[in-house]
Amino acid sequence: MKIPVLSSEGKSSSTLVIESDVTPEAFNKSVIHEITTMELAGMRSGTSSTKTRGEVSGGGKKPYRQKGTGRARQGSSRAPQWRGGAIIFGPRPRNYFYKQPSRKVLKALREALLVRGAEGKISIIPSLEMQTSKTKDFVTLLTQYKVLPGYQNILLISEELEENVWLASRNIPGITILPPSAVTSLYVVLSDVVLVAEDSRSWLEQFLKGAQ
Repeated sequence: MKIPVLSSEGKSSSTLVIESDVTPEAFNKSVIHEITTMELAGMRSGTSSTKTRGEVSGGGKKPYRQKGTGRARQGSSRAPQWRGGAIIFGPRPRNYFYKQPSRKVLKALREALLVRGAEGKISIIPSLEMQTSKTKDFVTLLTQYKVLPGYQNILLISEELEENVWLASRNIPGITILPPSAVTSLYVVLSDVVLVAEDSRSWLEQFLKGAQ
């Protein structure tokens, strides 16, 4: 696997070679699926709520007398079998978060990065530095690296993020900038291309070689 190292003009100046047998057709789909499902579950708000019998307003009066009507006895018109009554076993506020082993989480991230690398969707760029906070200048910077226009979801990995870069990129849809410690397999899977700044190159190299 060869990962191009781009210059400030967007031209390939050198190549980072990673020995790997992972290809876009042959990779560990199950571990990536398990970890991305875990991450998506943790993002769920879990605010769905239905009212139980004690929360539905009204129904304090017995709807009709106990005997003599020929109907089944009823104590409240807010019982679950009544229209407008309570909900049986309905959703309640809950936390959907659960954990997987940390080794599996790191394995899923490594597999996802190796797949993107095998597809030629990972590049190493100079460290992100901008003199202004204008979005136009940031678009020009990404255009030099041939990711705009063309790719809609771009993941930028940089250890040292300047305020100008953050201000200039926040108005561009599809741009995600993260430090290496915050990168997960879900971000890599959802991205079309991954750009790694020079200050995070050693992290990428060690991680892909399995030396993390």
